[in-house]
Amino acid sequence: MTAPVTAPILRLLGAEQVYTSRNANGPGWTTVRAVDSVDLDVNEGETLAIVGESGSGKSTLAKLMLMLNKPTAGKVQFRGTELGSLGRDRRQQFRREIQAVFQDPASSLNPRMTIERILGYIVRRHALCPAGETRAFLAAQLASVGLAPPEQYLERYPHQLSGGQQQRVAIARAMMLRPKIIIADEPLSSLDVSVQAQVLELMKTLHEATNVGFVVISHDLGAMQAIADRTAVMYRGRVVEIGPSIYTEPFHPYTKLLLDARLSLDPRRSRIRRLDTTLPRATPPEALKGGCRFRHRCADSVDICATREPTLRPVGPRGAQAACHRAEEVNAKASHAAGANAAGRAAI
Repeated sequence: MTAPVTAPILRLLGAEQVYTSRNANGPGWTTVRAVDSVDLDVNEGETLAIVGESGSGKSTLAKLMLMLNKPTAGKVQFRGTELGSLGRDRRQQFRREIQAVFQDPASSLNPRMTIERILGYIVRRHALCPAGETRAFLAAQLASVGLAPPEQYLERYPHQLSGGQQQRVAIARAMMLRPKIIIADEPLSSLDVSVQAQVLELMKTLHEATNVGFVVISHDLGAMQAIADRTAVMYRGRVVEIGPSIYTEPFHPYTKLLLDARLSLDPRRSRIRRLDTTLPRATPPEALKGGCRFRHRCADSVDICATREPTLRPVGPRGAQAACHRAEEVNAKASHAAGANAAGRAAI
């Protein structure tokens, strides 16, 4: 998959989101940097996956992109203008061009309204078609996301639909305004595996038919490998690696750990997979100041990792970037291990 090269529709420049709360077990306050100095471009027509463990800041990053949160520091820009500076007309343009699909589709659909009423409000609000053609317009929208016959679904309430059908309705609602980008926060996590595959295929079909771009927040690297043009890997609020080929050429040790931790349907691969996830778990952030925040879980850590925090830098020949002092060595090590594993599978 190759995305067209265009000016970014969304751009984050040093974006930060800090949460402060009272300590539950004593005096004082707790500060959490959910997003920490993130620079990221989102281009029209591309599918950008954002992956990482729970608590890495993925969903907070999505909220910043959707203007649901105001960054504590840094900037989030829409077509070159900071979101907080958008006038009324530009704000309406932003709302039309940047749409959202959430993790739990049922929570975003009014349980007291039929699907026709839920979607019909958007038609009237944005004058998407003449009043007498609303039902036919809505039927066409549902048919475009694989809900057929559409008239049957228009008359149902959200609780009368399966999880996959609810998510298709949510995607249809987002597509009604012909957006440039849909930001989907864990759109697969509440669905069965077979339904996940259907929703992924739907997203690919919509992308090919309309050139709509997606920003997909997920912890499922296998699913993201199937649809992503680029993938950004987040760890403790920062993007530690981004590129089009992180699944085959990981340059950051955390990316490699995530890939090694994936479940495999191939029993032979499962037998020879190295479980690097046995490395020590995360260390409190205050103990990692002044160096790489991943160093206590990294088998490749050296002295410089304890004194200087790495920043994203170009690595490899395919436009990848990684925040690692030893990125090239990690990639070479991973390539060697992959070759050895392939030879082992062939010998079985």
